[in-house]
Amino acid sequence: MSHNATLLRGSPYHRSPLWHWIRRKPWLLRRKLPQCGKNIVPAGAVSWSTSQQCTCLLEPFELGTFCTTSCGSFNLPNPSPSNSKVKSAKTRLKQMDEDPLGLPESVKDKPLGVLLQALWQLKHKPAEGAPATKQDLERKEDTIRDLERKEDTITHEAIIKETAKKLKGHMEEDEGKAIRLNEAHYEQILREVFPQVTTKKRPQIQEQATAVSTTSTIILVEDQIKEMIRKVLQEKSVHKPGAELQEDKSTKKPGPADLQEDISVKKIDTVDGIQSQHCIPDALIEETIAKIREIECTMKDQLQIKGIMDKIEDRLMSQDGQILVILKLDDDWVSRWEETKNAFSMFGRIAGALMLTFKDNIARAKEYCWPVREPIDYCLLGLYRDTALELTKNHMLEDNPKIYLDILDKCKQQEFCMKIFIHALHANPRRSHEELSKLHKALQPVPQASHTSGHNSFDSNIIAKKMFMFSYSDLPKEYRSCLLYLAIFPRRQHIRRSTLIGRWVVEGLITKQDWASSVRHANRCFDALINRWLVYPADIGATGQVKSCVIGDVVHGFITKIARKQRIIETRLSHYLARHFSIFNNLRIRRSDKINRFFEKLYEESFRVSIIKVLDLEGCKCFGGKNQRYLKDICRTMVLLKYLSLRGTDVKQLPSEINNLRELEVLDIRDTHVPESATVNVLLLKLKRLLAGHTVPRAGSNEISYVPEKIGKMLNMEVLSNVKAQNHQVLKDIGKLWQLRKLGVVIGDNDKLIRNLLRAISDLHECLKSLSITLPMTEQEPSNEDFPSTVLQYYKQPPKLLLESLSITGTTKKGQLLQVLTKHNDFLQLAKITLTGTRLKQDDLKVLNKLPNIVCLRLRDKAYIDSKLTFENDKFKNLKCFLVEGSNMTDILFEGGALKLEKITLCSTDGIQSLSGVEALPELKEVELNNNNNKLSLFDKVEKVSKVTLCSTKLSEDDLKMFAKIRYMRCLVLKEKACVESQIKFNKDEFPSLNLLIVDSSAITKIEFASGSAPKLEKIIWSFTRGTVGSLSGIGNLPKLKELEFNGELIPVELKEAINKHKNKPNLIHNKPENQYQEMGNIEEMGKAARFPSCWKSQD
Repeated sequence: MSHNATLLRGSPYHRSPLWHWIRRKPWLLRRKLPQCGKNIVPAGAVSWSTSQQCTCLLEPFELGTFCTTSCGSFNLPNPSPSNSKVKSAKTRLKQMDEDPLGLPESVKDKPLGVLLQALWQLKHKPAEGAPATKQDLERKEDTIRDLERKEDTITHEAIIKETAKKLKGHMEEDEGKAIRLNEAHYEQILREVFPQVTTKKRPQIQEQATAVSTTSTIILVEDQIKEMIRKVLQEKSVHKPGAELQEDKSTKKPGPADLQEDISVKKIDTVDGIQSQHCIPDALIEETIAKIREIECTMKDQLQIKGIMDKIEDRLMSQDGQILVILKLDDDWVSRWEETKNAFSMFGRIAGALMLTFKDNIARAKEYCWPVREPIDYCLLGLYRDTALELTKNHMLEDNPKIYLDILDKCKQQEFCMKIFIHALHANPRRSHEELSKLHKALQPVPQASHTSGHNSFDSNIIAKKMFMFSYSDLPKEYRSCLLYLAIFPRRQHIRRSTLIGRWVVEGLITKQDWASSVRHANRCFDALINRWLVYPADIGATGQVKSCVIGDVVHGFITKIARKQRIIETRLSHYLARHFSIFNNLRIRRSDKINRFFEKLYEESFRVSIIKVLDLEGCKCFGGKNQRYLKDICRTMVLLKYLSLRGTDVKQLPSEINNLRELEVLDIRDTHVPESATVNVLLLKLKRLLAGHTVPRAGSNEISYVPEKIGKMLNMEVLSNVKAQNHQVLKDIGKLWQLRKLGVVIGDNDKLIRNLLRAISDLHECLKSLSITLPMTEQEPSNEDFPSTVLQYYKQPPKLLLESLSITGTTKKGQLLQVLTKHNDFLQLAKITLTGTRLKQDDLKVLNKLPNIVCLRLRDKAYIDSKLTFENDKFKNLKCFLVEGSNMTDILFEGGALKLEKITLCSTDGIQSLSGVEALPELKEVELNNNNNKLSLFDKVEKVSKVTLCSTKLSEDDLKMFAKIRYMRCLVLKEKACVESQIKFNKDEFPSLNLLIVDSSAITKIEFASGSAPKLEKIIWSFTRGTVGSLSGIGNLPKLKELEFNGELIPVELKEAINKHKNKPNLIHNKPENQYQEMGNIEEMGKAARFPSCWKSQD
């Protein structure tokens, strides 16, 4: 039954007619009304539906949105029968005159006891006029007999639980619209509203309890019940149903009859002038009603909390096990923690909560750990402690745990030391107690006289040195030599992995039975140095392999001292000269000499230079004009050379004397102007690597070296990169190089050439790991038919188990090489595929869909010609890196495929209008835009992108604001022509999570940070080529700033002053170009090198 009423709050009837009626008839607080069955139309104040009937107060009294705040009715959102149920419970409080539950005296005169009695009557009291059953009388007699006994046994918590049970049942009587809270929720609500307080009974109640015995109490209760029944029967016979209600809703004062009736009630409620202790006083009723109002407010909160917890539960439905909640204590408190903790306890799947804190807040944080436990130490020391214990838990002796923590405690002032120690444990967790004790003893402070105070100070550099030596001495001897070898390189210079591997091997630092074994061992050495954090990863390829590394300042200082002591590097040479030559060279070159001084003295120093094994001239512009003869002199005097790199030099010819270098194992002529015919007559039997061509393809460039005509005799060849096959015979000969691991070949669209290339690939199927094929670029669509049998007749064994990388450029007229090379996809281990000019369509990609191990797919210019590209459901399951280039494509759709994609790169893709489904990629973290006009809007729905790289995007200030509020972006890289304006301003509330900013653009001259911008920015790297860095203002508005790194000539004095004024005193790193570089211009500008921190992957 539903009533709809609207109360006019401004009227004199602000309190409901029901309220005034109850006030004028206090005796009816303890009496049950009959169901009148008549229409009730109150005058003025309340407008009722014409067809509604008043119901007995025992029934659910549904008032809809009936707002009677003064009397404590519920005003929950979304009106439901549950609101009236609470009102019904409150009304029932005023009808209780007996104690059917047998509650003790300490409970009956409290609001909690009154509420429980009311709820019991709503559930168990018989209908009006119905005779009491035998069971009712027996239950009543048992209750009375047990009254005194229960006084001592019933606890406050038991009353809470029983009341919660009754309240839950009452609120859920209407199955359709009931409020659904757990019993535990109701218990918590009641505990908050009715806290357990030990107090003495009120004086009046105590006196009444003393004056009246238990026996007389029972008699009085019986008499009251009989009298109430008599009065109800009289009312039924004298008054018409509903008449009294109409009369009592008026505003007239009570008449004589009413006063007489009130007097009779008072007579009933008193014995010898003393009020019965079992008649509920008005004050107690009012107090209970107030408590019901509190229950209403608390129930609203609990409903909100339950709604939140239900959403959490929905999110976690697909996950098994329990959840551990971790809190971070920023302001030394957590608002409404008690409510949160109680919600967790009732959730069922939350195992508990731990607090992240700093050590000085650890006592406070313990209050928030539930169940009681130690909080997580959020400081760096706590992080490394936990890591150390985790690494060594399976290898730890009983007396070992404390020694790990003590060692870290000694290093807590230097993260470098803690990191070195943890990485050493990771490399070898099985450490003896004697070894660790020795290290701990070595880290004991050595007092030194302080010149500034009377206290002893300790040089922290000593701890760093001790910790470095601990990790260094733990390395194998060969690995230690390889680490010291890095001292010849300038600090912070990026060193390619391939360069290091080749130089270590030819220098004899890694010696195994053959070249291939030595290379494998050298690769393990490189990884070991990375894993021990002795060198840092700089560029990480798409497959996860570290492509280059950099040496930190601290390690570089240590290894330089050791290398000079062991005479691995000459003290007379600067780093920028030493890196060009072998170690142990004994050259007589002063630090101030230029590289051309070395070439001029070649014949004078012929004895010394003849023993040099390595000559790395990468980037040296010293062969111009008449200096082309330098290369010929090198080939005549340095006959023991094993490693010769001319990469990036201005050399224009390979002399015939190149064949004098019979020991040569590595020849690198990439990015030079050597003509294509220069390599035809090369015959070096020990050559392992021949590297030619351009690392970045140049349009219309014909400078691609030919394959040596006698390549079939160079049986030790392992890498043959970017060479052109001038005839089919050299391709046959390549098939004889059974140690070849990497092949990059350029061929024409000729049946003989293709047939012999496939034959060579088949012959090398057991050794090839990387294959690159370049064909002519054409606008003609490739044939969908298979190659004729004459082309495939020698292709018997496709590369299966070892081939990891495949690159195809161009097309053929009679078939597709991609289909042929990936036909037996069940056995392929391909991880990286790069396609250019292959003119594929959607159907052609089906063969790639079936390759299970692809992690990197690059579709460069005209590799794909359809306007739409779709990643279908369950396809490309392991793809992590995707690059697309070209303007022909308009839509890329992710329809359940490529769900592990982490990075998307768009190059010159102005035609793309949508990236449908990109927001559903759960692992997408990195976006790179290159030569695109404002394609940031394609990613506006992606929330978890943490790194954005912009190059040649020419964005305006408004364009930058489009992604300035990306929540998860932590790294922003701005390269050349990334922005139109020369000034970049970070405004308030922009880049909320940014912690790393990299600027590598000569066009950007000013950066400004407004208050409230980039609040988490920790590091800025700025490379400039105009001599002096531009304006960098507002760094005082960056509360988390820790480090600034500048790569260039000068830093303004104003910037240095701003750094000194910053509260964090951020570390300033200034990498100046060496004078020799600028005087000669003979080394490629360092600013062109990639400058990414180790945590970011770069395109390899």
